[in-house]
Amino acid sequence: MSAPGGGYKGLGYYDEKPQAKKPTGLIVAVVVAAVVVVGLIAALVIVKPTSAVNGEALAVANPTTPSTDKSGASNNPLQPKPTGKPKVDGWKVIAVNNGKELKTSKGYDVPPAWEPLTSSAVFGEGANALSLFTPGIFQKGFCQGVPNSFRAIAGLLTVPNEGDNATQSKAAAQRVGEAVYTTKAGLKPQFTFGEPKPVTIDGNKKSYVVTATMTITPGPEDKCPGTAAAVSVVVIEAKPEDKTSIVIAATGDQGVPDAVPATDFEKIVTSLHPVN
Repeated sequence: MSAPGGGYKGLGYYDEKPQAKKPTGLIVAVVVAAVVVVGLIAALVIVKPTSAVNGEALAVANPTTPSTDKSGASNNPLQPKPTGKPKVDGWKVIAVNNGKELKTSKGYDVPPAWEPLTSSAVFGEGANALSLFTPGIFQKGFCQGVPNSFRAIAGLLTVPNEGDNATQSKAAAQRVGEAVYTTKAGLKPQFTFGEPKPVTIDGNKKSYVVTATMTITPGPEDKCPGTAAAVSVVVIEAKPEDKTSIVIAATGDQGVPDAVPATDFEKIVTSLHPVN
């Protein structure tokens, strides 16, 4: 399978910037990303914005480009402000804070071998692109010659606030699973869903969590493919007038050496908590 730079971002590959074949597609992607950031901030309680969200998509951030920000190391998402203790003992905290427009008082927990990414992870292209904001990742670059490959990933996104919370959770799990694990030939994974369960996270946020397993049929062009994966999402209940709902998602390969247990994905997505 070709790397994401060849225009494909699925089956365990992400991109750090959205790709678009036409300028109109890029404009759509930028606007959508900006709207997502505003929604995340509003729902998760903003600490302080460093600048207005002016339409620059977080997903186009390039960690290899020297920063012109003179405000110091605290704006580096790899060096966030003190996050306090994790909710899950022995894990580490990923702050929901990209050091730019998205600054909240929240974080979620990941196992100790995971690491934060310096930019959003993008799957797909144009208006159909899916961005995971403030992502954590496991075994980045495990596939030789594919630096953006991984065994597991987590992050935040939004989905339309349509239907009840349980229905939204299954739709979100399918959206994430298809974005990450559709093959280069366009074959989508087959899902087996568990029952959505009501949970309360971050003290008082009513939500639904669901876990699904996936069966994948990779083709000859898919590099370092797996044949099984799992995904967990929690969807935070939105107000009826809200257009979007906040999702925390975690997904990864199964049936491979060092696979993250599917039970850990549910721990990740339900671990949202204050960090400062």
